[in-house]
Amino acid sequence: MRRAAFMIPAVLGAAVLLAALQATTPPYAKLTGPIITAGRQSDTVSSDSFSVKVNRVLKAKNVAYAQFGRAVDLKSSGVWVVVSAELQAFQKTMPVRAATLIGASGRMYRQSRRAGDAPNILAAKIVQPGLPTTGLFVFELPEDEIRNMRLVLSEQYDPQLKDEISVSLEPDDAAPQARLEIRKDGV
Repeated sequence: MRRAAFMIPAVLGAAVLLAALQATTPPYAKLTGPIITAGRQSDTVSSDSFSVKVNRVLKAKNVAYAQFGRAVDLKSSGVWVVVSAELQAFQKTMPVRAATLIGASGRMYRQSRRAGDAPNILAAKIVQPGLPTTGLFVFELPEDEIRNMRLVLSEQYDPQLKDEISVSLEPDDAAPQARLEIRKDGV
């Protein structure tokens, strides 16, 4: 009888302890998610493997560039957001293929494939250690998303246990330009 009186509270206590452990254990995706470094546009934001310095953020209704000697003019029903940045790798050669712009509502926008052939696009470049690489990220967003934006960069989309840099872009209430010319040397 004494043994049963001792066993019932012990089993109940163990069950409560296991339930508490299960409820407080972070999900697998959070344990193996990205290693996030955050900063502001005015700063050089550095992680362990690469850094980014956002130079300028421009907005326009149309973007234009030359491709193989032919003029390309892309219009948007929203707004083109062109981010000029400098990247630097620290330890190894790496691409920075995953660039996402998070708009005012929290929706995520990947780089525009429509402007993927524009000159100086960073997604097409490989970043070498010790050699700063400058270029552009081009996004297409609805006009109501262009306030309080955040640029998120990593080597690949949805990185696991890899560096991801988040840069808060400075608010700019200026109206988008009518046309933005993208040249081989930038904007």
